[in-house]
Amino acid sequence: MKFSTASIFLAAIGASAHPSGHAHKRAHDSLEARGDFVIANKPVEPSPPAATPTPSPAAVPTPSPSAAAPPAQKAASSAAGVGSGPSTYTPFCHGNSKRATAAEIAYKGNVGADGAYGCNLMPVKSNLLDQYQYTVVFNNAGADSSCKCWNKIGADGQIDGFFNGHEALTFDLPAGGKQVLAVDSNSQFGCACGPGGPELTNIGQFASTWVEGDVGNLSNGGWSGFDASSIVAAANKLTIPGLKVCGTGDYAGTCSTIWPGGRGDNAFVGGTEALDGLGLNIKPGKTSVEVTVNFSG
Repeated sequence: MKFSTASIFLAAIGASAHPSGHAHKRAHDSLEARGDFVIANKPVEPSPPAATPTPSPAAVPTPSPSAAAPPAQKAASSAAGVGSGPSTYTPFCHGNSKRATAAEIAYKGNVGADGAYGCNLMPVKSNLLDQYQYTVVFNNAGADSSCKCWNKIGADGQIDGFFNGHEALTFDLPAGGKQVLAVDSNSQFGCACGPGGPELTNIGQFASTWVEGDVGNLSNGGWSGFDASSIVAAANKLTIPGLKVCGTGDYAGTCSTIWPGGRGDNAFVGGTEALDGLGLNIKPGKTSVEVTVNFSG
């Protein structure tokens, strides 16, 4: 879906590709009834191994001080994954907070549960990539950065999740680092990164370059959309870092790209506030995209 443009904020708000591929509508027109909360199913956990007899003390050999770690221990270490967050499957929060009313100006979607705003977005370690239905993999091609992620709708029910202090989560992304973000169904969100965090406008809105996502949109048949956007930074004449968002699987090779300084391809760059349909439009189903932060070409 497309993120709404709100003139009361005195700045352009980024746009997210409407995933339908046709008959695009603005967010403030999307007030259709919303279905129940949807999460990826928890995978079946293997049964615990059968207990083995404990050998008598005489049967236990004394290890050599120089003995190498058993291969099983090495495999367990590598299987833990990289990045912050849990290393074993952790469900999203249960239930939705109250849906948007006709008085609100945008489709609310999934912003977490009552009392747990933002729990629809969860950093997890990389070994869990395949265990969630919707994931975004962040790779840092530049200097150490800190990333802020938000829901389009803030905790107060307004379209202000992308203002400093209203974000749902923060994670560090060191140079050369990787972080997996698991996203729950029917979420409309964005993230921006930068040294010490994304640059801010003079009214506290996140600038830099955004990756925007609309995953498993229940008002649109479960389609998803992703894009790169520098609309806010361009409108405020701030630094525009490079960012590349690419599909995987059936969508490998399809990207939304912004180069340092603002040139873009299939992306929302300065002056494109009125456009729609750019970025990646992805059919319902398990989805993962790769995001390159500090992209330089």
